[in-house]
Amino acid sequence: MPRPLEGGRFYGATLQKRCVSGLVLVDSLHPADSRLPRHAHERAYFCLNRGGTYVEHYGRRTRTCQKGMLTFHPPGEVHTEAHGAESVRSFNVELGPEWLSHVLECAGPLDRPAEFRGDAVAEAGFQLFREFDRADDDSALAIESLTLEILARTSGGRDAAADTDGPRWLRDARDLLDTCLHAPVTLRTLAQEAGVHPVYFAAIFRRVHRASVGEYVRRRRLEYARRKLVDPEIPLSEIAVEAGFTDQSHFTRTFKRFTGVTPGQYRASLATLLPTFLPFKTR
Repeated sequence: MPRPLEGGRFYGATLQKRCVSGLVLVDSLHPADSRLPRHAHERAYFCLNRGGTYVEHYGRRTRTCQKGMLTFHPPGEVHTEAHGAESVRSFNVELGPEWLSHVLECAGPLDRPAEFRGDAVAEAGFQLFREFDRADDDSALAIESLTLEILARTSGGRDAAADTDGPRWLRDARDLLDTCLHAPVTLRTLAQEAGVHPVYFAAIFRRVHRASVGEYVRRRRLEYARRKLVDPEIPLSEIAVEAGFTDQSHFTRTFKRFTGVTPGQYRASLATLLPTFLPFKTR
C-alpha cells in the first residue's frame, strides 16, 4: 500500500491555495493525457472537477469524472487517475481532523467514497469555489458553512423538516446576525448559542434561507449599506464600518461585485432620482 500524501499536498500544478478554519483549499491543473500514480491521501477531501475528464480507479471500482462532478474521498483511499485529451482543473478541499470529528458527532463517520453530479451538492461545490476565489472577509464564513452542508449530505446526515420561519433557535440566530453585522461571528459560535451541532445548523439555515450563513451575512450587509447610501451626508467610510466591512476598499469591491457599480456611483444615481419622489417644499 502506498504511503499516504501528507496533509495539504496534492498532485498537479497549484494555481491558488487557501487555508480556512482547518480546511486546505487548492485549485490545481493537470496536463492533458497525464496520469497520477497509485496513491492515497492522509486526510479526507472532496474534489470538484471544474474542467476536463479523467478516469479514476479506486479499490475495485472505476468512475469517469466529468466537468461538474463532485467526489468525496475518505482518508487513506487508494486511487489512480488518467486524464483525458483536455487538461483537468480540480478544486480540492481537504478536511482537518477536527472536521471529521464534528461530522462524526452529528451524522456518522465519513468512511465511504461518494459522488454527486447535477444536484444541490455539486452546485454547493461550485458556490464553494466562488467563495474561495473571492477571498474576502465574508468568504471564510461562507466556505465553512458550505463545507458543512456538503459533508452533511455526504454522510447521509439527518434531514429534519423546518417550517417557513424555521425553528425558534434559527430565528434567534438570524436576529443575532441582523443586529451584529459589524461584529465578526463564526458558524460554530452561532451553533453553540443555538444549542445544535454546526452541521445541523448549516443544513437547516440553508433550507430555510436558501443561502449559506456567509451568503446571508453578505446580503444583509449590502442591504444595510444600500439604505444608508440614500443619505448623502454619511461618509462612505462610516457606512463601511457600520455594515461590517473591513474598510472602505473592501466595501467598494464587494458592493461593485454584486451590483455592478461602486457605492459612489450608486449614490450619484440616487441623487438624480430622489427629487422626483420627494414632496415639494412649501414656504
